[in-house]
Amino acid sequence: MRKLNWMNNISAVMAATILLVGCANGGNGQGADEKAAIEQKANEVGKQSEAEQNKPSSDGDKILDEKIEIDIYMKPRPESVSSNDSVWMKPIVERTNVYFNWLKAPNDNKDYLEKFNLTLAGGDLPDVMEATPDLLNKGGENGAFEPLNELIDEHMPNFKKILNENPKILKDIKSDDGNIYFFPQISAVKTIGLQIVRQDWLDNVGMKAPTTTDELYEVLKAFKEKDPNGNGQADEIPFTTRNKLNGLNAFIEPFGVSFEEDFYLENGQVKYTYTNPKLKDALAFVAKLYKEGLIDQEYITNDQKVWESRFTNQVSGYTADTFPRIEYLEKLIAQENPQVNMTGITPLKGPGVEAYTKSQQTLIRNGFAISSKSKYKVEIAKMQDWFYSEEGQLAMNFGALGETYTITNNQLVYTDVIMKDPNKSPLIKMFEMGKREFAFQWDLRYEDAMVTPKIKEIRDSITPFIKDKYPLALSFPQADRDVLNSKFAEITTYKDEMVNKFVMGAEPIDNFDVYVKNIESMGLAEVLMIQQAAYDRYQKR
Repeated sequence: MRKLNWMNNISAVMAATILLVGCANGGNGQGADEKAAIEQKANEVGKQSEAEQNKPSSDGDKILDEKIEIDIYMKPRPESVSSNDSVWMKPIVERTNVYFNWLKAPNDNKDYLEKFNLTLAGGDLPDVMEATPDLLNKGGENGAFEPLNELIDEHMPNFKKILNENPKILKDIKSDDGNIYFFPQISAVKTIGLQIVRQDWLDNVGMKAPTTTDELYEVLKAFKEKDPNGNGQADEIPFTTRNKLNGLNAFIEPFGVSFEEDFYLENGQVKYTYTNPKLKDALAFVAKLYKEGLIDQEYITNDQKVWESRFTNQVSGYTADTFPRIEYLEKLIAQENPQVNMTGITPLKGPGVEAYTKSQQTLIRNGFAISSKSKYKVEIAKMQDWFYSEEGQLAMNFGALGETYTITNNQLVYTDVIMKDPNKSPLIKMFEMGKREFAFQWDLRYEDAMVTPKIKEIRDSITPFIKDKYPLALSFPQADRDVLNSKFAEITTYKDEMVNKFVMGAEPIDNFDVYVKNIESMGLAEVLMIQQAAYDRYQKR
C-alpha cells in the first residue's frame, strides 16, 4: 500500500517538529502551541454567522449522493440513545445521508473489549468498529481493517489538513508499518480527573480542603468522627469511589507513583509502575486509611449505583472522578439536601513530592476503523471527513441549532434544555438526547459551554499540575503481542490481586519486596524489553 503523498512531502523541519513535540510531551496531552492552535480554530468557527451555520441542507448538499446504511460497533454510555431520529443525530444523518445500524455493545469496558475481540476473531465484521488505538492497529496489521492512507489522500481534505497542522496527531495514530488504520477522537481539554469533596462537610467540621497527605488524613478522620451529615449517627464512609483500585490514585500519586500508567520513564528507560519502590510507601499510607475506615471498605466491588447511593444517602463526602461529576453529584445530592456544595481540589503534596497528577485526557482517545471487507469504504471516508470539517465538528459538539444550542454575539451557548435540567448534568442530558462520541475533534467551546463558571475554574486549576504520562500510542509486532498477552496478562492479574490485598491489610506491606520478586520471576524483564523497543520506535516516527 503506498503511503500518503502529503506524508512523503513533509519537510525536514516538520519531521524535527514531530520529534521535539514527542519528547516535550512525553507522548501524551497537548503542548501550549497545539492548544493555542485549537483555540484559534474554535474562534474562527465561532465567527461564522448564524445564518451560515443554520443554512438548510438540500438534497444536493448531502455529503453522499445516495443513502447508505452501515453497521457500527461503538461504545455506548448508560444514558445514551442509539437512534437516527434523535435530536442530536437526525441532522447529522440527514446531512451525510448515512444511516447507522448500531450493534448491541456492552457498557462495561472489559465486556466491550471482550466482545470486540470475539467479533474480530469471528471474521464477520461490521463496517465500522471502535476500540483503542492499539487494538485497531493490531487488527489493521492483521488485515481486518482497511489501511486508510489512500482514502485520506483522495477523499479526506479536512482530515488531511488537521494532520498537516498537528504533527503530534499523525505521530500518535500511525502504526509502525507506516499505515493509518483508524480515525481518531481528538481531545481538546487535557484535564480530566481530580478529587471531589463536599465543601459543606468541610464547613461543618471546621476544616479547609486538604493540600497534603497529612491534611487529607485529618479531613477524612474528621468526616468519620464529627458527624458532618448531621444525623447524629456514626454512619459516615468518608471516601468512596466507583473506579475500584484506580479510584485510589489521588492518594497514591503524592508518593511519586501513579496508577494512571502501567509503565513509566526514568531517564529514557521504561520501568514497571507496580514494582516502583515508591509504591511501597504509597500503599502503606492507603492501607492505613482503609484500616481506620476512612476509605470505603467495599471500594473493590462498588458499581455506579452503589457509588451514587453513598452520596444520595449522604454517608460519603469525598471521591475522585472526572471534573463534570462535580455538578453531577451536586444535582444528585440536592434532591435530598438542597444545601449541598460540591467542589474540586488540586492534587496533594506528599512526603518529599511536589503536587502533580497524571490523570489527564490523552490527545487521542479511541478510534474507529473500517472493515477491510466493507463495501462502503469510500463513502465512510467521505462521511468521516465531514465529521472533521468545521460544520461537522459543530454538529458533533453542539447538536442542532435552535434546539440544543444558539449563537449570540458569535458565542455558542447550549439551550436551557441542556443547561437547566434540574436533575441531570449537561453532559448526561446530551447523551439522553442522542449525542454519540464518534471520531471527530473535540471543541474547546464545547467543554467550556457545558460547565458552569465554577466548574471551569476548578477544571483549569488542575492543568498546571499535570505531568505527561507514558505514551499509549505504541505498536507491537505480533510476536511481541503474544508475549504481552501471556506474560504481562499474568503479571497484571497477580498485581491486581496483591495491590488490593496490601490496601485491605490481607497482605502485610512488609511482603512488598517478595511481591516484586514474584513479578520479576513471571518474565517482567522480557515485557520491559518489548515496551522499550516499542517506545523507541514510537520516538522515531
